[in-house]
Amino acid sequence: MRHSDKRQKISAIAATPPRPTRAAALLLATALSVPVFLLLSLADWLVF
Repeated sequence: MRHSDKRQKISAIAATPPRPTRAAALLLATALSVPVFLLLSLADWLVF
């Protein structure tokens, strides 16, 4: 086995996908909940 063949074999190994942290999960939840809250509040204000 040549040296270049060995390098190609090693680089073909797939890395594990990055795992989201608690801070990222909190940021995503906040970013999704604020617009939903505003839309529902606006709908409530307009309808009732």
